[in-house]
Amino acid sequence: MAKIDWSSRFGTLVHDTARVYSRLFDRRARGNFDLTRAQCRVLVMLHRYGVQTQAELAERMELTPMALVRLLDRLREKGLVRRERDPKDKRAHLLYLTHASEAKIDTIVAFANVTEREALADLTPAERTELSRLLGKVLANLTRAEAECPAPVRRREEVDPE
Repeated sequence: MAKIDWSSRFGTLVHDTARVYSRLFDRRARGNFDLTRAQCRVLVMLHRYGVQTQAELAERMELTPMALVRLLDRLREKGLVRRERDPKDKRAHLLYLTHASEAKIDTIVAFANVTEREALADLTPAERTELSRLLGKVLANLTRAEAECPAPVRRREEVDPE
């Protein structure tokens, strides 16, 4: 088998970029506000996609329902998330951001902006626009391919117990 240059592979570059970006965000944010990166992701996902069920959020975040419940419990204790029974499905819970979460989201965005500026520092405005455009095309391609690919069969223990 021929030697593979993993450093130039698309998947490797995307994964490594996301990993280092997340680590840098986490280092900067740590000590400046009382949320973990995982808790920030919950707030961002709720802000981005709006009210949703726990099962939907767990799937979006690629977390087990149990792992998400622990995050939600901590966010509820901080007064940042509200959890209510879904009137259409008594087994499901809907998740809402609280008014207090707005300030936290502003802080998350501020730290993300600093990290993003550093990540894109050597790119011209035209290159930044082109990068966004190209990544958008890649995302559309992958989303289409994923929709055409059959979903894996979930094992009984993976199904949300709610």
